[in-house]
Amino acid sequence: MAYLKRANGDSVGQLIELRAERSVIGRSPEYCHIVLDPNGVSRRHAEIYKKGEDFYLADLNSRNQTKVNNAKVHPGVDHRLSPGDRINICDVEFLFYPRLPGAAGDRESGDVLIVSENDDHDEPLLHTFDASRSSALASAVRPEVKLKAILEITRELSTELKIDVVAPKILDALMELFPQAERLFLILVEPDTKRLIRKAFRFRPMRRSNFATTIPADEIPMSISRSLVNHVLGQKRAVLSQDAGADKNLPTSASIADLKIRSVMCVPLLTPNREALGILQLDTSDRKQFHQEDLDVLAAVASYAAISIQNAQMHESLLERERINRDLKLAEQVQKRFLPQSTPSIPGYEFFAHYDPAYEVGGDYYDFVPLPGDRLAIALGDVSGKGVSAALMMAKFSGDTRFRILTEKSPAEAADALNSVLYSAGIEEKFITLSLGVLDPAAGTFTFASAGHLPILVRRANGLVEEIGEDIAGFPLGIVGESSYRQTEVKLAPGDVVSIFSDGVTDARNIREELYDSREKRRLPRKIAETAGGAEIVGRTILQDIREYSSGHMQVDDITLICFGPTAR
Repeated sequence: MAYLKRANGDSVGQLIELRAERSVIGRSPEYCHIVLDPNGVSRRHAEIYKKGEDFYLADLNSRNQTKVNNAKVHPGVDHRLSPGDRINICDVEFLFYPRLPGAAGDRESGDVLIVSENDDHDEPLLHTFDASRSSALASAVRPEVKLKAILEITRELSTELKIDVVAPKILDALMELFPQAERLFLILVEPDTKRLIRKAFRFRPMRRSNFATTIPADEIPMSISRSLVNHVLGQKRAVLSQDAGADKNLPTSASIADLKIRSVMCVPLLTPNREALGILQLDTSDRKQFHQEDLDVLAAVASYAAISIQNAQMHESLLERERINRDLKLAEQVQKRFLPQSTPSIPGYEFFAHYDPAYEVGGDYYDFVPLPGDRLAIALGDVSGKGVSAALMMAKFSGDTRFRILTEKSPAEAADALNSVLYSAGIEEKFITLSLGVLDPAAGTFTFASAGHLPILVRRANGLVEEIGEDIAGFPLGIVGESSYRQTEVKLAPGDVVSIFSDGVTDARNIREELYDSREKRRLPRKIAETAGGAEIVGRTILQDIREYSSGHMQVDDITLICFGPTAR
């Protein structure tokens, strides 16, 4: 029987048995024996079939090609496979083996997915008991047997924090405890997908005569009854059968019949809060049977093994979380490099800018873009949502914005072009609000357009605050395909300060969940009106006021603020 072994990704090490005459690989569960979900995989991408004694790989006119050892497989020109060939379908890589890799007794490495028979029986099983009572039941076992089992497990597992090391050690200990066991399985339930994953397997051929026999690697019986496993996991009860082939209380199983299993024990791995992590199964085709005291010992071992496995899973989760945190820190540094590293230097003008994401990365964006004629474009955008998806979208949008600012004649036309680009991308449930303007220092004007963004606030030199832009605000970018944006011009005099901000400023909350700048209180305009000084003083005063107001409450949105204006004479 031929196999594919996953060589990369989360399922690295997974073995898939090629049972069908033609095994189709692709994205469609309806037509394919092996289903892949990465982007770019066609519905029916490729197939592997046997011709004579050889196996061949055929590309089924896939959109993104099929490769063997980095060479393209052309449709209609099938490739004869050799042991160890590397098959690449988009980002997924398999190794091909005409028979099971490794020899009898080899220890497995990596996760191996069970590809087994379709058992659907739910009949009651013989000799069952509640595995959560394993400690009490184990007290009836001969003390020396119980002590040996517990000491072996605790000694081997007490210092191990890797599941791929823990699982084989559990089976190694059980092989010594149960010399009649021919096959030993440790199967875990994958937390996210709930798939059954074989984490460890041991096989010990029984001597049938006076002569030892060697079983070829491709004939090692590795199948298991899925209905038996599902029953034990669902009922959380251990199962013992002393004559599985003739036991009418066991579900009809192709593996039990084909493998001539005589006696079997299957025990759930239960955590202290009765979460089923997986199962331990021991079986044999020999005349030597498992008995009730064997089941009691196995259940006692399973209770300690479950704790070790749970600790290993928690440890791996912590390591994965640390890796994610490192990646997010790096992403934060990269994202900040997209933003201006300093404020513009224009004689007679002062600038202040601040960016603070709610998480490591955020969806806010601002930029200063020099234009011909000593003018300066000023942009501040806010992607709907937060976190990594918003940050990725904003990284792409920042480049588009710069390009449109430099190529279009006015802020309104640039907004029109950006809206068309974003709408055509077809990103569902994502839109961007944008304030985009051009400062002409010589003329003392700021001309800006608004795509659903908050109005700007202009504090005049005499302390009056004007809210400008609500009447020209169009739809956010990406919502309506054909949208024509308007713009307005603001005349600036010495001492005036313009404030542009994202809704992380206005929506900051205190411990009573009250908004910082609600329509009733309008705290932000009042604070700006009370603040004398230039752009930097106004900007820092706003941020300090927000910090004091929201003390004790976590930041709920990205905060971005730009202040600028002509310096007072």
